[in-house]
Amino acid sequence: MRRRTGAIAAAAVLLTARGVLAPGAAPATAAPPTTIAPVEHCPLRDEDPGVPVHVLSADDVRAIGRAYSDSNQTRIVRLDSLLRAGAFGNPAGPEARAVAHQLTRLLTLNAYSYMIHYATDRDTVWEASEQSMRPAFETFSDPGVVPIARLRRARMGLGWMYAHYDLSEKVKTETALGGRMLRVRVDDVEIAGKRQRALCMDLPTGLHDLIEVWIEEEVTMRVEHALYPGPPAPYELYLLDDMRGLYVHKWGVHRPQAFVFWVTPRDPQRTGLPDNPLVGVRIYAPHLRLRLPGFLPDLGFEDLRAVDLPQPILEIAYLRQRGQPAWLEPAQLRGFKRWEGLGPLPPDVRRRFPDL
Repeated sequence: MRRRTGAIAAAAVLLTARGVLAPGAAPATAAPPTTIAPVEHCPLRDEDPGVPVHVLSADDVRAIGRAYSDSNQTRIVRLDSLLRAGAFGNPAGPEARAVAHQLTRLLTLNAYSYMIHYATDRDTVWEASEQSMRPAFETFSDPGVVPIARLRRARMGLGWMYAHYDLSEKVKTETALGGRMLRVRVDDVEIAGKRQRALCMDLPTGLHDLIEVWIEEEVTMRVEHALYPGPPAPYELYLLDDMRGLYVHKWGVHRPQAFVFWVTPRDPQRTGLPDNPLVGVRIYAPHLRLRLPGFLPDLGFEDLRAVDLPQPILEIAYLRQRGQPAWLEPAQLRGFKRWEGLGPLPPDVRRRFPDL
């Protein structure tokens, strides 16, 4: 079952129906989920997943990116106006600028926002391809959590995300990511003692310079979006769990089980920091063992690992033209400087992904 839209006007109707043109709505699920047993079969792998499949055009995907970018720019402009009006203290002082920066990290929307928004749709599966996503990846910063190079099909819906890659031949090519061209290759690698074909890509990060990501032909992950009351304070949880087909090659080969992002419930009309601001992200890789270089011994441990806090979705032209206020300094690699988490790791997240 498939249907396709072709015009931005039609895309706007779809985005409004899913709440995308008014981003930041409360999650549909309100009760904290408990530990869920792994599910082997992802329904998005089936040609007919049992609900309508909506194939997104390039115009549709661009409209989604523009909706999020416009919303983020509006939020930044509003915070800058509050700063200039003295809402956070002396506008020229470092304390007031720090408050504006922290609020920007709390209120702007990132790739987790839209991907999990669509992935939790229980009535429709949303489908895209490298061809339909490439213009958006060339136009907007930080537009996704999986690369689009050699991507045959990406699907979101029914509580799942799915990606199918073309690894039929060894190739070396480039792919666009937030206005940058990154080298990728399809090659044979060794995973768990077995040689197999993978898409290999070097990703720049703020914490670790470069990490190499290996991707199998099919990638699946379960998706959750829930509102937690705390402690230490209320927060939204965005979760990619039960990840299959994705590996990180850095001092060994590691299979992430989950990406976890949490943030104080977003209220675009907020005029000050909450008592306990929360925003953070972790990658959970059980049975993690780092093969360190030189004379250092190998270390084995299990933990929720800190990774780069996801940057907001913005038009690349806006960033290149320095459209943002001066207190949002551009980082060398991507996004903004000092884009760091706030507050502690919530105890419920630690309990769900404990040190074993």
